[in-house]
Amino acid sequence: LAGPATPTLPGPQDSGWTNGLHGRRLPRLQQQAAGHRFLGLTMTQLRCIFATFCSLTLLVGLVGNLLMLLVLTEGFQSSSSSHISTLSSTLMVNITASDLLFLLYNVTVLLLTFLQEDWQLGVACCVSSQSLSMWTMFCSFYSMVATSILRYVAVVHPSCSFSTSKGQRLLLCMSTWLLGFCVSIPNWMHQRVMKAGEAHHCVLLMTPEQTFLYFILVGGVAFLPFVLLLLLCYARIVQVLWCRHSHMAPSAGSAQLNQKATVMILTVVTVFVLMWIPGCVVIYLSATHRLSQTPAAFVASSVATVLAYSNCSVSPLICFSLSDQFQGSLKKLLFRR
Repeated sequence: LAGPATPTLPGPQDSGWTNGLHGRRLPRLQQQAAGHRFLGLTMTQLRCIFATFCSLTLLVGLVGNLLMLLVLTEGFQSSSSSHISTLSSTLMVNITASDLLFLLYNVTVLLLTFLQEDWQLGVACCVSSQSLSMWTMFCSFYSMVATSILRYVAVVHPSCSFSTSKGQRLLLCMSTWLLGFCVSIPNWMHQRVMKAGEAHHCVLLMTPEQTFLYFILVGGVAFLPFVLLLLLCYARIVQVLWCRHSHMAPSAGSAQLNQKATVMILTVVTVFVLMWIPGCVVIYLSATHRLSQTPAAFVASSVATVLAYSNCSVSPLICFSLSDQFQGSLKKLLFRR
């Protein structure tokens, strides 16, 4: 191998048993894996448990995101929506579409890999699934960043107005997809199926130098600066909405509406980041050869993967739980005669 086999988001086909290992050691661990147990459960039983969680994620996510898409689509028919509300709804549609794509392809692939001992889905599926995972994840993240900036404008600069033509909204959505694709380029270039004995593993094959640059790109360029931007935006929003001494504080009715909208969006963003962080930590430990090759490591990496992948089914639940507007629209949709 040219360098360490660095998986993207570890799953059952490339998790604790293969992370950071060179090919010559894989067959031995593959043979030993069947005899290992975790809390009395065999590896086969653990795989079935994780596959069940993937199935639940698929079911809940498909229903929730389809309902969200229908509610948002009907909202565009309202002529009373403000420019910022229209843009926010457009970005929510973008997030929902990204989550649906992630659900239908990536979660399905993860489910299938939990049911297999090694990677049996081919090179094309290996490259496309891992690359699309990064692509859609960052597309959703940048859409949330754009939504948070709109919330900042609505609260801190309420008199600001701008055009929201269909072309501009399409350009905004395409920009998030383009940025997400740029982050996923290393996966498209370096994702490989590696054969070790009789076993196949889907890994991101990079040299140590490439691995270092990869984490600089993902963490230092694509993620952390935007997290800092989010912190600055919401710090200012909280100051205006919850610190009444501010001269910019809006009226009581307007403040309450803005507070509810802010809490909902902030919750969606926070949950997204928190659910993806464990998976990113596992990726880093795997890439730096600090992830032990034990049943506990397999379970930890699989839990982190399932947690990250299940985020695509959580956003609709948050919106329908915290937004009176979404709740009302959902009731109209479900109980329409």
